[in-house]
Amino acid sequence: MNNMSGFVGSVFLLFWACAVIASDIEYEDELKVINGCRIVEKTECVGGDLRNADLRHATLTQANLERADLRNADLTRADIRNANLRLADLRGAKLEAVQAWAAFLQGAKLDGANLRGGNFEFARFSGAKLLNADMRSANFEMVWFPKADLQGADLRNANIQEAKFYGANLSEANLEGVLKRFAIFEGTIMEDCTACPLSW
Repeated sequence: MNNMSGFVGSVFLLFWACAVIASDIEYEDELKVINGCRIVEKTECVGGDLRNADLRHATLTQANLERADLRNADLTRADIRNANLRLADLRGAKLEAVQAWAAFLQGAKLDGANLRGGNFEFARFSGAKLLNADMRSANFEMVWFPKADLQGADLRNANIQEAKFYGANLSEANLEGVLKRFAIFEGTIMEDCTACPLSW
């Protein structure tokens, strides 16, 4: 009998935990809402709490997510073209194969984030933190990286043609196989960088 009581209690606790987790996610006529943030293009979610959110394939074009907390969120294949992610916290986030054309990521924190295979063409990363970020095979053509910190970042096989790295930090980064024609590295720190240009 005691075993049965313990089993019932365990089932109740599991049900309660699932209900608490689900309470953060609501639906408005099939529209996903997380902690009050509507997951839709042009949404206004300044400073929103989207930690660990499942945003795979989400359409957030022109969304205002400035200063949003997106730590460990999954944005795989999401569409964030022209989105405002200035000062957003994306540490540990997954942005694999994301569409981020002309996205605004100035001052964003992307330490340890996965940007592999994403399209960030024309995006702005001025002053962003990308320490140890996985940026392999991503498209960063015409991207602005002034004063961005890319220490230890993995950029193997990425496209950084015509990107601007004024005063950026590429120490300990890996640029093997990178397409870097016409990229500008003026004032860039390159200590212990693998395959960084010897001259530009």
